Amino acid sequence: MQTALLHDDPHTVGPYLLLSRLGGGGMGTVYLARTAGGRTVALKVLHQRLSSDTTLRHRFRLEADAARVIGGRHGAQVHGADPDAPRPWLATEYVLGPPLDDAVAAAGPLPERAVRTLGAALAQGLAQLHRSEVVHRDLKPSNILVTADGPKIIDFGVAHAVGEAPLTQAGAAVGTPAFMSPEQAAGLEHATAGDVFALGGLLVFAASGHGPFGTGQPTDLLYRVRYTEADLGGVPPELVPVLGRALAKNPAQRPTTEELAAALAPDGIPQVFADVLPDGVLRMIAQRGDDVWRQPSRQVPPPPDAPPGPVTLPGGPAGPSRRRMLAMTAGGVVAGAGVAGGLWAWLGRGGAPGGGDAPPPKPVKPPTRLWTFASRTPDRFGDVVSTPHGLAMPAGIVLCGVNPESGKGTWQANVADVWRWACDGRDIYALRDDEDGRKLAVCLLDPADGQPGKPLVELAEYRGGENRNQLLCVVRKTAYLAARAVSPDRWYVLAVDLRTGRVKWRTHVDPAADGYLPPMLRGVVTGDRLVVSRSDAGIHFVNVTTYSLASGKVGWTLSSPYSGEPPSELVVDDRYSYLTDEAVSARKLADGESGWLFGHDRNAGQSAGQTRVYGAPALHDGVLYCTEGDRGLVALDALTGTLNWAEKGLKGRRLNRDVPPVVGRKYVYGLDDKGLRAVDIRSRTAVWTFPTDATVVTADRERGKLYLREQQATFALPLA
Repeated sequence: MQTALLHDDPHTVGPYLLLSRLGGGGMGTVYLARTAGGRTVALKVLHQRLSSDTTLRHRFRLEADAARVIGGRHGAQVHGADPDAPRPWLATEYVLGPPLDDAVAAAGPLPERAVRTLGAALAQGLAQLHRSEVVHRDLKPSNILVTADGPKIIDFGVAHAVGEAPLTQAGAAVGTPAFMSPEQAAGLEHATAGDVFALGGLLVFAASGHGPFGTGQPTDLLYRVRYTEADLGGVPPELVPVLGRALAKNPAQRPTTEELAAALAPDGIPQVFADVLPDGVLRMIAQRGDDVWRQPSRQVPPPPDAPPGPVTLPGGPAGPSRRRMLAMTAGGVVAGAGVAGGLWAWLGRGGAPGGGDAPPPKPVKPPTRLWTFASRTPDRFGDVVSTPHGLAMPAGIVLCGVNPESGKGTWQANVADVWRWACDGRDIYALRDDEDGRKLAVCLLDPADGQPGKPLVELAEYRGGENRNQLLCVVRKTAYLAARAVSPDRWYVLAVDLRTGRVKWRTHVDPAADGYLPPMLRGVVTGDRLVVSRSDAGIHFVNVTTYSLASGKVGWTLSSPYSGEPPSELVVDDRYSYLTDEAVSARKLADGESGWLFGHDRNAGQSAGQTRVYGAPALHDGVLYCTEGDRGLVALDALTGTLNWAEKGLKGRRLNRDVPPVVGRKYVYGLDDKGLRAVDIRSRTAVWTFPTDATVVTADRERGKLYLREQQATFALPLA
């Protein structure tokens, strides 16, 4: 429930503008906040009076680490944290869904199928946490948010590593008495089995409306938890044996999280979680969606005798109508679209601090070049790659190293084809063949001279002389390849551990009609999936396939027509894969089904039919940016596909739809027939144009630079 900011609340914390209060407790306050780019978050800030407590700062850091471990599928995705700030803060996705205790209080106990699905999903979330040797220690109904996509586990304030020395005194019980494990109530070590006990009690509450050990004083509750049997009255009879075992006093007699999930949902969890939720809970989710879009309250004025506080924030514009919001939430949920689940970003309709567009800025002179490097830019795949060691860019038949400060060339590597090398964010890896072309190897390029080092992995089972073998990506010392085997003579996608040389898995890939794979493949790892895009300019399609990181098993695959040059990069986040053509579409990574579609019914301008309506997208800070017809840039909520803002006042430009926009702190940059255009994020208007016929623009946020590549030269501009 949102409430107005108090007179002494700060205006900003870190990069976030505070909008309203969501709640508070003994340790801190939770705010609704957003970035300049439009991402809305739940921001937890430690109380000022507690900031000097080193123990609490350490606990705050552990909470952020545990939230990162559980991730966005089973918890609230972490977008940022600074436990060392004057007032430590933690920013997570804003989750659209009521706490379980509120849902049960308003809609009554959940039906058996909902309890089973809820419990199996929570058991899977705990399993992920436990695999990283972290236990929650405070699992209770108020720490479970019920969304249309599934339950989310939150609040890791007392979580800790298995076997870690406790932050509290020995013998002290930490947690919530009504949902503690017996060992926790006794002040003993609460291990993974303790979380299973708490989950069992939580599911008793969901199924019956009451806790397993009643209510009362903490001392009475602690006694019952340790010495009396759980009250399973009101629990469906079929659930009693399962939950009774989870609530065993002896930790050794409780099921594991995997066993509990299998017992609760032997046929697996339904793909659409909303299908099992009662209408009353769905209405609560829709209502919270409506609330998020409401105008934030003004800041409460200080009492007459209070010292001056921060300036009151101006009010923002009204959000979309209730009818539209319900259509996007409850309607979509009931239909199984799933776009309303999980977080619901309140992406305000304006860029000024309180909402609304900022006044048009005065014209600004374009920046001047910082340096120019003479190089030939390839027709495709010419992006500049930034590493801690410097820059790397393909130029003609070589890969060049460039000093990012001076623009001077530092090395050249004989890596002619861009699909033969990849960067993991720090180092550059390349596929190499032995002298007779019989063996494929993965090498690390020396950052000083660009020369390949000793092979990290040699793959004699794959054709070293096959020039279409491809290095899809390298993530966490695992290389993902598309390679042609010697025997049988077939194409595979494979994962190779670069530390051990072991092939972790390989999956057969059907080749194209000519027996080859198109060379334009890209791979990206997100969550527990490898997502591979495959395209060929002569065929005009894009094929997207997902693989399990653990086994290589194909999750789903689909092909989509594509007008013009196919995208050189696959744009994904932890929920969706994004493609642009006649419309902007988001496909769910979980199953490949449609998440949302934008633009199919919009007037995009006069030049839309020349190639395609929407240009190549860029994803930044929860917002998807792309060009729309000849009207300019649009910014979309990446979760819901709703329009956040559109560029204003652009006329007489032919927009480049093959190059994605680049997002800075103040500007979004796009290429058109007159050059590089800088669009002010606050006013939504172009403030300057740098004349250039560049075909590549890349951002280097760490160094604050833009790199533009013309046919025979690469140059740098400051990134603002």
